[in-house]
Amino acid sequence: MNKRSKEIIEEAISQGKWTWLEIDSNSNSLYLEFENLKLSSRPIFDNSYRGELAIRFGQNIYLSLFYNEKKDLSFLHFKEDYLNHIIDSKEFITEKFPYFYQEFYQDVKKFKFQDYDYLDEIMKEYDYNQDLVDKRSENKNYDFLLCFECEKIAIVVGGDFINCFNDFESLNDDEIKRVSNNWVFYYLDYWNKKGTDKEYAEDLLCEEFPLK
Repeated sequence: MNKRSKEIIEEAISQGKWTWLEIDSNSNSLYLEFENLKLSSRPIFDNSYRGELAIRFGQNIYLSLFYNEKKDLSFLHFKEDYLNHIIDSKEFITEKFPYFYQEFYQDVKKFKFQDYDYLDEIMKEYDYNQDLVDKRSENKNYDFLLCFECEKIAIVVGGDFINCFNDFESLNDDEIKRVSNNWVFYYLDYWNKKGTDKEYAEDLLCEEFPLK
């Protein structure tokens, strides 16, 4: 993934929603999906698009949550006794759930790749952290770092391989640019048709930055 692709994804997801987490310990992989993004795999002709993107981390995977109060982890829908157990024991969830999947809805407010300064900020800002997955080798290193924040938590993800998917198809750098351009063309059309008999239903993503 080149620099421009990372910038496109950072900008899109920083205003999006984190909607599910999937961990497969057997394949050493971790998936995160985001929606309500300024991205589309196809040309947009109405604003019923989902704007989704999934990111897969593979090999040497690591996932940690940073929080200030235990209730901030409630979006994972763990039973209270199990949540208390992993917090007290620092046990990884893969020890109980080799495969884990959960849906939720978390607003994302900041999203960065390979930004170790941002990681330092997160570590200072939150009182606690819980490593949910750690498949790293003994040197504890990984090639790709992702950090992002939602309303009350921060998430740090690592792995040696990273892939992006849209409609279950892997996206290369050219395709990431294409899905971004599809949304930009729609945005321009949205505002060109505003106030006419062909205008789209209100789209808050477009309304955020009116075309002048």
